[in-house]
Amino acid sequence: MARNPLKDKIAVAGVGSTAYGRDLARTELSLGLEAAVKAIADAGISRQEIDGICGAGMTPLAMGGAGFLSLQGALGIERCTWVKNGWLGSAFVYAVEAVFSGLCDTVLVVQSNLRGTGMSRAAARDPFRLRAAQYGDVGGDVGLGDFAKRWVHSGEPYAAMMRRYMHDYGTGQDCFGLMAVNNRAHGARNPAAVMRNAITLDGYYESRMIWDPMRIADMDVPVDCAEAFIITTAERVRDMRMKPVHVHAMSLGGARVGEFYENTLGWTENAFWVALQGLWARSDITVADMDLFYPYDGYTLDAIAVTEAAGFCKPGEAADFFKSSWDFSRNVLRLNGRTEVNTNGGGLAMGRAGGSNLYAEAVRQLRGTEGERQVQGAQTALIGIGSFFHDPSAVVLRGC
Repeated sequence: MARNPLKDKIAVAGVGSTAYGRDLARTELSLGLEAAVKAIADAGISRQEIDGICGAGMTPLAMGGAGFLSLQGALGIERCTWVKNGWLGSAFVYAVEAVFSGLCDTVLVVQSNLRGTGMSRAAARDPFRLRAAQYGDVGGDVGLGDFAKRWVHSGEPYAAMMRRYMHDYGTGQDCFGLMAVNNRAHGARNPAAVMRNAITLDGYYESRMIWDPMRIADMDVPVDCAEAFIITTAERVRDMRMKPVHVHAMSLGGARVGEFYENTLGWTENAFWVALQGLWARSDITVADMDLFYPYDGYTLDAIAVTEAAGFCKPGEAADFFKSSWDFSRNVLRLNGRTEVNTNGGGLAMGRAGGSNLYAEAVRQLRGTEGERQVQGAQTALIGIGSFFHDPSAVVLRGC
């Protein structure tokens, strides 16, 4: 087994979320501040106890010092000994690393999202969002100059990868469709989700084609939102009022960018496999022990890749595995008759949050606070977030 000196020594002490909406008329900083204030209150700490910030939005939070200064200044935090930018799954991992290394004791992680001009045609026509994009406040989205060159939401390489997966493994689209059905079913039960209408597999196939074989139901829903977390040591979290959730093991992963876009990188060589292999080399808990599973679903293809990379099934076998794991009474997945998947609806139903809502949902489920949506007895969660080549992370969280 690989070294894992941070095992169960770092914990999530607070979580905060904003509303999710298609048009909240808010800036990223405003959303990030709301989520941060809620996370701080959830942890029951003073703002001055925070000595590290990981801004994980697009802009202004991700623009290095300027973003951190805005967030830190607006919160009235006087001193920080560590700051860093991150995105997708990496921001959470960076924060854990910082606390474990001793660079700081308590980190605030904030991830903000806006439905920017590159996310939908309606957003591109919105004068507020278009003006904000011109001044760099919509988070690096493609502008109108790129609009004619590519479809918004940047899914074209993923559509190509979907086609290659189907070709290489001789499979159809049921694996993608069943993941979409699962997430929409969970979203229908989640009051915070933007997409509250469940779909059937037939409904998936009836959804609008974007790039063959990618359909609109394969793509996450652009929204305005923010999530925030307080991460500190396991020793310190014992004195806080909320039930702690410990980081048992984690790993990042990297793959070759050029080969991904040229579609020559093999399916089992992408960044998800690298991250999951690194995780299992460090974890005492196995995939068979997981009560909860949160595969990133920026596209359904991502979720299939994380499922197979995690070892729930072999490459190319997701469709058959999902069919054998289907809970017809609730119209959701229970992998191997046990593991619940994306219990908040993920990006496909709750909304596009760069995977941060998967971390938040895992923490809340492990705390046991989710009422009618609660997975009874949940003690372990596997989260896999990122793209096929950048910011991938694999994390095992453990409840107490």
